[in-house]
Amino acid sequence: MNLFALIREPMPTIRPTDLLTEDHPDRSYPHKHPVRSSAWLRGGLFILLMVVGTFIFTSIYQAVNGSFNVSFTASAVTQLLAAIAAYAVVCFITESRVWPHEIALKRLGGLLKGMLLGVLLVSLSIGVLAILGNYTITGFNSDYSPWMDLLTLGVVAAISEEIMLRGILFRLVEEGLGSWGAVLISALVFGFMHILNPDASLWGAIAISIEAGILFAGLYIITRSLWWCIGMHFAWNMTLGPVFGSIVSGTGAQESWLVSHWSGSDLLTGGIFGLEASIIPVILLGALGIFLLIYAHISGLMTAPIWVRKQTLSGSTSGDQA
Repeated sequence: MNLFALIREPMPTIRPTDLLTEDHPDRSYPHKHPVRSSAWLRGGLFILLMVVGTFIFTSIYQAVNGSFNVSFTASAVTQLLAAIAAYAVVCFITESRVWPHEIALKRLGGLLKGMLLGVLLVSLSIGVLAILGNYTITGFNSDYSPWMDLLTLGVVAAISEEIMLRGILFRLVEEGLGSWGAVLISALVFGFMHILNPDASLWGAIAISIEAGILFAGLYIITRSLWWCIGMHFAWNMTLGPVFGSIVSGTGAQESWLVSHWSGSDLLTGGIFGLEASIIPVILLGALGIFLLIYAHISGLMTAPIWVRKQTLSGSTSGDQA
């Protein structure tokens, strides 16, 4: 059965030479686009624009408020604006894309599908813990206001991190190291981005690399849609913390609608890092991510490294001359 038929995602046309979308700079071998399309150049430009954009938006905030103090919320919003601006410059100017296929408005339905998937996976993980007796609901907090978490944990984290990790890092690494290399690097970077959180741990970073880094990479390869990834990321964070009351990625105590009690070993509950450090989602989500990657490989959706593409072209040329 075709997985695309199950997820009903309108897919863009994929070039057979490099398995990238038609609007993407051609990364077959030899490259057919100018030097400005270099992955290193575009990656460096994105980082530079993120830094400059953050400084500019922060300065504007300080000027408007007449203070050098920047709140956590304002800092999060500046990160979001800087990521969007940097991504827009890279896609529209450097890559000369009219509108990136991964965020095409006609594919906006992937946002809702990703959200549904995120809710399902969090609920499944919590359900397993509840069955094992490690999670119980003890009440309902009607005074909880979700708006701050909706902005920071939800909108900012989902959009900015997916732009950085899948929209930029994964795409650019894939051009040189191929899909498998991009999966490995983007997953590790995604996991270890959280190592600076207040209650972070090495295991927590590794767990996120497996359960989220691999899964999001597989989801992106299958759909080539940032909407799916943003939707799932948003729903995962919001369902995990504000709904079920888990700490999110070691960021400290989390208010939520459901008042919950966690008991048992840290290996099962995730301890002070939260559910993401539990072995349950590591196994469940990691297995799903591996399944998606295997499916993508069998279906011919994985881009080969540049040296393999070069050898393939050289072999084809030699065969034609013979």
